[in-house]
Amino acid sequence: MKVIFLKDAPKGKKGEIKDVAAGYARNFLIPKGLALPATPAAIKTAQIQSEEKSQRQAREHEELGRIIQQLEGKELHFKAKAGVKGRLHGAITSAHIADELTKLTGFEIDKKKIELEEPLHNLGSYEVVVRLAKGLDAKISVVIEEDKVEND
Repeated sequence: MKVIFLKDAPKGKKGEIKDVAAGYARNFLIPKGLALPATPAAIKTAQIQSEEKSQRQAREHEELGRIIQQLEGKELHFKAKAGVKGRLHGAITSAHIADELTKLTGFEIDKKKIELEEPLHNLGSYEVVVRLAKGLDAKISVVIEEDKVEND
């Protein structure tokens, strides 16, 4: 029996059209809402949805490409209090960097997209990779300067 998978299941991924055992389809897939019988109308609908999904993904990929171009080579400056040897009181984390990039681009950048081995604990300049999608990364510079406190 041919079915169209509505959700990922053990024998198929969402959107796939596959032949499965009739009993498996009638007793498991269809009652649980994992698949529909593959009628001509349902197949046409699935194909249209698949095309729309691929077009949407292409638009999103293009948008991410533009954002990567904006980010490439940017320099972010952070001011932080530091001790005598240049060690920060605290750290600059991927969340701090993501917040600054979000302000800079106007596009919400998740902290998980910032590739940082560990939080930055010292003054100086660091090169950080921002990976928004597979094959779409930008290298930015993060400069941490000492926040001078002036005495009266």
